[in-house]
Amino acid sequence: MPVSQLSAATTSNYFALTIAPANAQMIDGVMVYVLAYFRDSTLASAELRVREGQVITIDVINNDVAPHGFDIPGIPGATIPQIAAGATARVSFVAPPAGSFLYVDPYKAPLNRILGLHGPFIVEPANGLTTTGSPTPFSQAKLTPQVAAVFNALGGGSPRFPGNKWDPVDPTREKLWLFSQTDPLVNAAVAAKQTVDPAKVVSTFLPRYFTINGLSGFDTAVHGTHASPQAERIMASGRQGQPTLVRTMNAGLATHSVHIHGNHCMILTDSDATGVHHLESNVYERDVWMLKPMHRIDVLLPFERPPDIPKAAWPMKEEPWPLRYVMHCHCEMSQTAGGGNYPMGAVTHWEMTGPL
Repeated sequence: MPVSQLSAATTSNYFALTIAPANAQMIDGVMVYVLAYFRDSTLASAELRVREGQVITIDVINNDVAPHGFDIPGIPGATIPQIAAGATARVSFVAPPAGSFLYVDPYKAPLNRILGLHGPFIVEPANGLTTTGSPTPFSQAKLTPQVAAVFNALGGGSPRFPGNKWDPVDPTREKLWLFSQTDPLVNAAVAAKQTVDPAKVVSTFLPRYFTINGLSGFDTAVHGTHASPQAERIMASGRQGQPTLVRTMNAGLATHSVHIHGNHCMILTDSDATGVHHLESNVYERDVWMLKPMHRIDVLLPFERPPDIPKAAWPMKEEPWPLRYVMHCHCEMSQTAGGGNYPMGAVTHWEMTGPL
């Protein structure tokens, strides 16, 4: 099974996670030993969604033969430093203002995290409206005027953004790109019970597989009835004027430069080295943004008319719908798998299915 199997989920205030080993099939068919947080028998490193201000309780059962832990950087009190093999530990904390977070295993960092012990932790707002009533994924009390202005402009009569407001109820209007990388030599050494020095992992890390939500290459772009839940969380699809929030995170050790074609994205949030999440005080439009290890950035894909298409030619009459645009990483090696199979790495696409 993939390292991270993600699906849109309803919010809860209680979760039970089990740490256990598994075998993950890479895009080229190679099986790699991994560790994962299982939420049930089918979901590994599952997406956890909560509501701001609620008391959250998480039980973590360690079914591995080695100690592990649990931590959500940037959320005070959301830490279990160590859980002995075969033991269960509990942590309770208050969900912070809305945002995108990562939960990881802090024990022997960063070793266990890159073996697969990581997952997304999403906090939804208690009040996600701007003062003029436009829906946002963020807490009203934390909104900067600039971020609020973006969501007010959407579908609000602005000639640039005709169409709809961002819709927090529509799951297709929110996507998740959780990047990670795998060095199979490290995983094989842990599987063979060899001693791996966490302090040397960074300097010796040689990734051969690059994933988004545990998937690579073609698997990230499967859509519709044949798509896996984690693939459905990746590929953005919709008509012009259907803005989509994309939560981007990097749980691995390699830095990514996320590059999207067809539209510029608006950078809404950022996180610092300690995991603290903040909304931008100036909203930049970019077609590429850097994701360092443990970095999280929320962006808005506006679903505008692609700027390279003249207004006179819009809506498209000669080209078939949908219009598909690639997303790849400007750190070129990340587009490969197994040491050179292209384009089988951290790549996907988004599509515009029609005009307004």
